[in-house]
Amino acid sequence: MRTCVELRGSISVAHKPSFSPGWARVHGHDYFITVGICVEGYRDLVVDADEASKKFREALARMDGKYLASPQEKVALDAGEIYVVPCNLPGVSGECLAKHIADLVGAAWVRVCESSLGGPCFYFSKS
Repeated sequence: MRTCVELRGSISVAHKPSFSPGWARVHGHDYFITVGICVEGYRDLVVDADEASKKFREALARMDGKYLASPQEKVALDAGEIYVVPCNLPGVSGECLAKHIADLVGAAWVRVCESSLGGPCFYFSKS
């Protein structure tokens, strides 16, 4: 059994997943993001929700409106327009973005969903 606090947010970003032949072009997404901060067992207080929410909002604000690049990409944009996500692919995947957000905010799990109807969701869990 676990007790969790969920936080929700959104970002609008662009990327070029050159590992995907069907999507290997620059395009953008509005992502809805949910994170779960969890502890084992039951707790009356998992985390200070206000502090966790602030940390989550700050992490998303650094990405919002940016081009998401992996370290393998060579991008001809102003550095202020790029946010580097530590992925091992030539481009940023939804799975990699979910793991990165989990690492930034100390979440047990993260779900990153494209806003389009029928769009995929990407899930990362530390357990």
